[in-house]
Amino acid sequence: MTSHIPVPRPSYTQARENLVKAIPPRILCLLACGGRDCRYEGPECWKPNQQVIRGLFSSWVTDDIVAMARPSSHLIEKYSIIEQFQRLNIRSVINMQLPGEHAHCGPSLDPESGFTYTPQTFMDNDIYFYNFGMPDYGVSSLVGIIDGVKVLAFAVREGRVAVHCHAGLGRTGVLIACYLVYTLRLSPSEAVHYVRIKRPRSIQTRAQINQVFSFARLLGTQLVQYPDLSLRHGAAFTLQHYLNRQALLLHGQEGRALRYTPKVVYLLCVRLSCLALGLPAPPEVHAELEKRSALKALNRMVRETLVTKHYLPLLTESNKSSWVGSVTSWDEPSGCVERRRELLANKRSFSDSDLSRLRIQEDTEWSPYGSPTVRRNWCTQDLIRADLKPVNPIGGDPHLKSFPMSSMRTSRWSKSSKCTFKRPLHKHSSSIELCMNPCHPNSTSGARLVAKALADQGPHGETVLQRSALLQEELNSSDCGWALLVTESDPQVLSCLLWTWLERLKDPVLSADDVEKLNNKPLSYLKKAQRHTIYCLLSCVNTVTSVCPHREEAVLLRLLQTLTRRPREEVASLTRPTRVLKASLRETFHSYSNLSWAC
Repeated sequence: MTSHIPVPRPSYTQARENLVKAIPPRILCLLACGGRDCRYEGPECWKPNQQVIRGLFSSWVTDDIVAMARPSSHLIEKYSIIEQFQRLNIRSVINMQLPGEHAHCGPSLDPESGFTYTPQTFMDNDIYFYNFGMPDYGVSSLVGIIDGVKVLAFAVREGRVAVHCHAGLGRTGVLIACYLVYTLRLSPSEAVHYVRIKRPRSIQTRAQINQVFSFARLLGTQLVQYPDLSLRHGAAFTLQHYLNRQALLLHGQEGRALRYTPKVVYLLCVRLSCLALGLPAPPEVHAELEKRSALKALNRMVRETLVTKHYLPLLTESNKSSWVGSVTSWDEPSGCVERRRELLANKRSFSDSDLSRLRIQEDTEWSPYGSPTVRRNWCTQDLIRADLKPVNPIGGDPHLKSFPMSSMRTSRWSKSSKCTFKRPLHKHSSSIELCMNPCHPNSTSGARLVAKALADQGPHGETVLQRSALLQEELNSSDCGWALLVTESDPQVLSCLLWTWLERLKDPVLSADDVEKLNNKPLSYLKKAQRHTIYCLLSCVNTVTSVCPHREEAVLLRLLQTLTRRPREEVASLTRPTRVLKASLRETFHSYSNLSWAC
């Protein structure tokens, strides 16, 4: 973010906002919209270029999202809006209205839904319908806007999306701007200006602008992946704290599958497992890269639009400044900006009290639309397959059950995709391309390298440490870091990233009490976050040591040392916890002969 970009201002003055709140709804509809002749309830007041969906005041904000005024049953039938949606591949409708609002504008409301149309009309035609009610001219809670943004992100993967409120300006603009902050890591000012360029007069009130900035502040403090105080965004956090933040960011199948497992640990285990077996990157990695490539193209288009409209100077990689520093309040006095930037840079969380309200408790049920996928044992099939099918518990763990996955679909990777990521991390590293690591003719050599890297206790070389530090910085500063992580092919760098993440947590994964507990009890008596993280790590260890069994003792010793953060000599004396890890390792053992399909 740069100081050249103008601060977004509300369309309404404070006096007008107060007046709108004081006027009764019937009179407000008559004065502001036109009552029964409401200008937002048909095409009469709008030019053809203001009706990308014929019959509705509507505009494309991105190639996948259209902002529109609310439709009605009369308009849906008269202008064949369902057929228009199908022709444009609009697969979802998100309604930001509260039932019963603007009852005096245009046609009468449907008595069952409280809207000007029946949502079943869309659903009967294979168009998803979602409702995230927000007060007119107002805002919802941060939790509500986060839910809406994650659903919008999922819906975009299914097809194009139509978002509407009454006029498709205020609340619709807030949701789309927050979505752009969420997916593209835009600053809130950039997001507001871009939405207004595509949809003039959007995001109308002070409260709505402030919500975009509040959302960006909350999101910005949740993006840190590595608890490294030496890095620009570094701060210490615990395993559970990380999972609480991750729950705010992930959605859909990924959010359910990684409910109790850190994504960074999961992806590192996936990469190490694939390298050990000599397999190419799994389909889910390609899907991740494809998604990042599409977002990169959208980001480029958004920035070019802002540059064209003089809302953003043309920036290069060398003079881009901190994203965190760009989320100060739109109406904050200039003297407070530097103080707020310093505060945000040092905060570990947006608000400890807010996070305590937002966190997902272990004992609560998942949403009524699907049960959580809880895993007792991880295996390489789970790590490298995209479908992540649950497996039945081994050993009869009384605390875990197996649930079916939700029917929410994931994007498919096409082999014809030409997207590439070419950004060398170091002068000695090669370009990073989408199709990497073709099947090795002999996976034993790859497993030996991975096993040696995982068991290595000595200091890493300069190149490994530099590449590891650069990857950590990318993960902490941009969403592109995930793409760079899943394309890294040096097992030393990957193992350094893995052990570093576990060692720099605020508290070790296994506390002294946990170690004492493992002297008499199995892993199933640990908390879910600890248990699932350890099972994921053991699955990776099992993959490697099944090919290189002579490294098993060394790798398990390194793992236990990292989990407990104790000296090597003291860890060597922990015979009972070591036996527990070995027993769990045996439980996760599977034959890998059936993995030849991946080649």
